[in-house]
Amino acid sequence: MSLLKVTTTNSFEDDVLRSSIPVLIDFHAVWCGPCKASAPALEDAAREFEGEVAFVKVDIDQESELAEAYGVQSVPTFILIKDGAPVERFIGLISRGKLASVLEPYTGGGQ
Repeated sequence: MSLLKVTTTNSFEDDVLRSSIPVLIDFHAVWCGPCKASAPALEDAAREFEGEVAFVKVDIDQESELAEAYGVQSVPTFILIKDGAPVERFIGLISRGKLASVLEPYTGGGQ
């Protein structure tokens, strides 16, 4: 079972903006090769940081308003939201190690 939740315009406020823990948004598209290649690293990180960071996916083709609102111009784009505001942003293929280094400062171990 995936720990990555699909969010939509309708659920975004509850899933992301009102979250009591940081949320990593994966803006992706089904046709995107680097998005597919990043999936295993995201799944691994979601397991490692379960309960400390929430992971959500936004399909830019299905949720173009969200992608536009966050200035997403290429995929994959990852945005870390804490207390309703973006705190980190990175674009392109992501490794498991890079994910951990970005997320750790925002978890219990990094505070």
